[in-house]
Amino acid sequence: MDSSRSAQRPVIQFLRAEGEHASQIYRKMKKVYGEQCLARCSIFRWCQRYEAGRVNIKDLPRPGQAHVVTNSATISDVDDLIRQSRRITTREIAVELSISKRTAHHIIHKELGYGKVCAQWVPKHLSENRKTARMGVCLTQQFLH
Repeated sequence: MDSSRSAQRPVIQFLRAEGEHASQIYRKMKKVYGEQCLARCSIFRWCQRYEAGRVNIKDLPRPGQAHVVTNSATISDVDDLIRQSRRITTREIAVELSISKRTAHHIIHKELGYGKVCAQWVPKHLSENRKTARMGVCLTQQFLH
């Protein structure tokens, strides 16, 4: 049985439409859902909303800064900017793409795996080609000494 909040709201809506009082709904739901049951005050609040004519069981959007989802287009734009200029800053990327500095930082470090070395963005993990090239340089250096 799904005991998530979104699964309990239709139950509240149904029982309220049947004429059950909020306290009766709480007792019935507590028996069925146990510890996973919504809080008593939440059930009363949803009952009031349904009595006022609300039919939607989903949360309404809240005010505040919109959550920006990092999509593949934004990630590739950030990667392109870094490849154009390895010395570009997180702030400059954020301004250029109209995203927050935090989002730019997340994309650079978590999505693309870049880190700053000597004020330049470099990949943290080497590709197989780069590993082979470095091994070749190391081996030639070893034979020179």
